[in-house]
Amino acid sequence: MAVEEKVLSIEEGTLAYYMEKEQIVIKRYRGIGQIAVVPAEIDGFPVTEIDRKTFLSCKSLREIILPDTIERIGDWAFAHTEALRKITLPRKELIKGKELFLGCKRLQEIRLSGEDEVMAQDKQDGIFRMLAIAVTALHDYYLLDTTGSRSKEWIAKWDEQLLKVITTDDLDGFEELWTCGEEDYEGKDYDIKSYPVEKRKSKLRLAFFRLLHPVGLATETKEFLQQYIRSHTKGTKEPEGWDIVIEEHRDDLSYFQVFAEAGCVTEDNFDLLIADMQEVNAQIKGYFFQYKETHFAKADAFSSFDLDW
Repeated sequence: MAVEEKVLSIEEGTLAYYMEKEQIVIKRYRGIGQIAVVPAEIDGFPVTEIDRKTFLSCKSLREIILPDTIERIGDWAFAHTEALRKITLPRKELIKGKELFLGCKRLQEIRLSGEDEVMAQDKQDGIFRMLAIAVTALHDYYLLDTTGSRSKEWIAKWDEQLLKVITTDDLDGFEELWTCGEEDYEGKDYDIKSYPVEKRKSKLRLAFFRLLHPVGLATETKEFLQQYIRSHTKGTKEPEGWDIVIEEHRDDLSYFQVFAEAGCVTEDNFDLLIADMQEVNAQIKGYFFQYKETHFAKADAFSSFDLDW
């Protein structure tokens, strides 16, 4: 016997749903809005499930908010919702299907509901971003943990997976994409030369993020990430670390600080770095000159005593 579907109007869209054992299952979303808020109850019954493919390929959605009543989320529930940036899930154990966020390359945060103070701390520490990265860049759904994502064990597993991604060959996956007939890699035309460049940039973005949000970061992991960025500074064969800073975060002092603290600013490349900073604000330039004075002043002082033999 086919279940009876009903339709609920929400802002700039509709939710198709049906009842199962006095609980509501959301079957399908249709709409043109940027935000979809799923209610906690419909017709007096709790909304407990998001069915498989409910939000599949919803092109306009940038944010989805699920209520704390949700207990189950089906396969591919949000897959290929390509504009999706943020989603809020209940902070509790959920029965989760496979590949929930397949193709959601722009997903930035998987938020967990809770007290404002707790959510604010998780956001500040980068936990919400780490959850999103787990399923988009690290490709590990076991890390989509809605209850233990602040634990030492979870952070250690997240970092372990991060290091696996960073240490993969820069051409890993190229042959697979090529044989599948893909025309671009993350929006850029690619070939055997440009593919590894984009691969390194994606790894370096992860390294910068983790150093900017060092909650639970082990010393040896920090040193590895700094060394990885340092190996891609200005003046090296593959300077994508500096490219990311100057091209994507030229107004963000924190990125320049992480770059410098990783040992990427040297006497040999300082002038090259400054030459690239014509459009960078005075505060950041001042930080670099102060860094030079603090770290290289001693060497400069002794150089004045060089003798002309």
